[in-house]
Amino acid sequence: MPLVAAREGASLGFHVYPAVSDEGTLADPETIIWSSIRHLCSRNVARNVAAPTHGITRKRDTEAVAWNLKLYVQQAFEFYEAAKGTKPNTAPLIYYYSFLNLAKALCELRHPQFHERMECYRHGLSWRPNPRRIVDPTTEKVFIARRGVWHTLWESVTRTPFPTTGPARLSIKDLFSYCPEISIESDRSLGISARLVDLEEADVLFDKKTLETWLRFSVPRWGLNSLKLSAPALLAQIGTTRSGYIEAKSNSPGFRTFQSATPKRLKPREDPRMGLQGDILGLNVFTHLGRGGNLRYFLPAQTRLPFRMPQIIVSYTILFWLGSLVRYDPHSVSALMDSPYWMLVDGFMSQSRVWLLELFEWALYQAETTLWTAR
Repeated sequence: MPLVAAREGASLGFHVYPAVSDEGTLADPETIIWSSIRHLCSRNVARNVAAPTHGITRKRDTEAVAWNLKLYVQQAFEFYEAAKGTKPNTAPLIYYYSFLNLAKALCELRHPQFHERMECYRHGLSWRPNPRRIVDPTTEKVFIARRGVWHTLWESVTRTPFPTTGPARLSIKDLFSYCPEISIESDRSLGISARLVDLEEADVLFDKKTLETWLRFSVPRWGLNSLKLSAPALLAQIGTTRSGYIEAKSNSPGFRTFQSATPKRLKPREDPRMGLQGDILGLNVFTHLGRGGNLRYFLPAQTRLPFRMPQIIVSYTILFWLGSLVRYDPHSVSALMDSPYWMLVDGFMSQSRVWLLELFEWALYQAETTLWTAR
């Protein structure tokens, strides 16, 4: 059956969030990110973010959010600063508690009075060492436990209820394969390639006459082939209740192009980018800073995972595991530090940790902000 022609419209560009900024800095980007997050300790800033950005309009809720954000962000920053002065065999646990507080801050923005819920006081994940052996990152699993912060964080990021799948395990090896910032370390230490497909020529298109908007993107054929991933399998992971995707004619033989099966009909004066925000979230896009500070986008091939996992959840889960290692199994931590796997752990703590901080800033402000060093 011949492919349909790609629908034509005005290009609006593609970003994870409608609000976008690209800034240079003479300072340390990590410091700038924290300055932005800590700005939420201001009650006026917190209220302004809660109302138009997260849709919290009741005065009682905005006041509660402003107060709780201050508590969570302050404690997150203090844990983060404390972790900087610790050794590699203890830092992951302290960093995890920093990000746990950032997770609670984000959950509060999606669910005011989150601290009054029981899941606020559970991690939502569990891991225990085997006292008879040293951990092996190639076989370790994290278990999804009773509802906790992890579940609410997942729902806050995806804007959908957590799927009822029953008991589930997450492979640490598989999770590392979704960290583009340490793909080299994953390959060298675990022998796994990144399970990510480059998202090329992604665009939001708009027809002013019909007030319709839709998504169009391409993926390299070699990327699908290398992962042994069929186009239907990829599309099954990114469809939403509003629309799936169909293949269209590509301008390049090396790429396969897809577009929204059903364009979104907008209301008068509705922002086209906001109209497709649900579809963009459904793509479950992963991001990474490439050369020159340009942002790269990927689609994760998550056929090995029990359900869709956003990038922020992948890294947060790995950090939980590393923190649990420090807390429960210092013998394994010592053994890992003297093994080829430490390259992977060290890379995650020095690279993925900082990118995770960036992703939390994006989610808190619902804005895609990239920083490049101007020196």
